[in-house]
Amino acid sequence: MDIKHLEFFCAVARYGSINRAAQELYISQPHLSHIIRDMETDAGVPLFQRTKQGVTLTAEGQAFLEHSKVILKEMESLKQVSCRTEPEGDCMRLSMTKFTHTMESFNEVCTRRQRLPKFTYFLNEGTTLDVVSDVEECVCDVGCIHFASHEAERFHKLLSEKGLELTPLVTMAPHIVVSKNHELLRRNIPVTLKNLRDYGFVRYIGQYEDFIYNISTEDHQTDLNNSSRIIYVYGRAALMHLISESDFYTIGIQGFSTQDSLYQCVSIPIQNCKERLEFGLITRKGAILSDSEQEFIRNVTTRYHALQETP
Repeated sequence: MDIKHLEFFCAVARYGSINRAAQELYISQPHLSHIIRDMETDAGVPLFQRTKQGVTLTAEGQAFLEHSKVILKEMESLKQVSCRTEPEGDCMRLSMTKFTHTMESFNEVCTRRQRLPKFTYFLNEGTTLDVVSDVEECVCDVGCIHFASHEAERFHKLLSEKGLELTPLVTMAPHIVVSKNHELLRRNIPVTLKNLRDYGFVRYIGQYEDFIYNISTEDHQTDLNNSSRIIYVYGRAALMHLISESDFYTIGIQGFSTQDSLYQCVSIPIQNCKERLEFGLITRKGAILSDSEQEFIRNVTTRYHALQETP
């Protein structure tokens, strides 16, 4: 449970509908439903009563709402009085969703500039909405995000309302990621979502809004959030190590440069998948970026464009 979840909870209470709140928050209804259920589990009591007409607060939910409002008000006060001290020397502040391709660009820029006398480089990772908040609130200057193509119009509207500019990078199809030694590959069985349903699914903690966990193909909708065997991890390394040493699987995109050499994993296109991920860079309108931030933008743009051109 975090501050953003408290904001989501308050929105559901205000609108009396998880679906309406999800629309206003620019997130998916399944994502918001998962968050509210997780919050109720953490609280140990039901916060809402569900009806066909929507949701209403329980007595415990009403008390939870009052505490949440106090916490959010205090957090807003902290934002107003806090002042970020600008570091000396070269500065790069980035926020990204968890894709190794983006991190590799950050690493390259840091390595090239390692001989500078003074620098401060910062990389944060989170969900797409986390990255948007980081850039909007000036925690970071550049964000690298992804979102579903079918949500593009709604997402562009959200960014515009927040005074952010989006520079498109690439549009890609999601892939299944498994070990090169996976049982299906050893038995020469096609690696499909259907054939993987009895294997463990590894995913990042908290990213319920990410549509790559809810995939549409030509004849089927697969919500991997409802898998019977799920392993939740926070870090990329933990996820990749699990995949490499087991018959677990995850969902990603085309393999990154060291995926084979470090983890002996392969990325396999999902059969008949209709979904597409759009990647892009976000900045505040009129923002002045440092030399290192501009170098990162050039690097990651080249990297993703090359990825799209790979057959």
